[in-house]
Amino acid sequence: MSGSEQEPTLDIARGDVALSKHVKNSLGVLRDKVDDPEFARLVDDVTSGRRSLRDMVHTPAFARVLNPLAEQGAETYRNLSEEEREELARQGEEQFEQVRADAETPTAARGDDDGDDEDFSDRTWMR
Repeated sequence: MSGSEQEPTLDIARGDVALSKHVKNSLGVLRDKVDDPEFARLVDDVTSGRRSLRDMVHTPAFARVLNPLAEQGAETYRNLSEEEREELARQGEEQFEQVRADAETPTAARGDDDGDDEDFSDRTWMR
């Protein structure tokens, strides 16, 4: 992508490039973790700007993939101690601030011109 082209920002981000990038990264992690070709196509459509995330959440594929993951995540969260919850919140804030800082720094200045996004696939909250 050239410097004059901008990556599409997700509709729900309301122009917030860092939030859009974070959501796209998260969708990519989900796409790679589940074996559902329809969901993968939806994610690709959303992240490329061909479809809105708001449209995606009303599809059967979204519910089929996300409902069990959301329940699993909620159960894991319920079983955490208060200290563990605070630590996860702190880590999440740090990660989001890094995404925000990266989004605000031109690619050339970062020396990161390969276009790869951060890999969140090893995050413990995504098991």
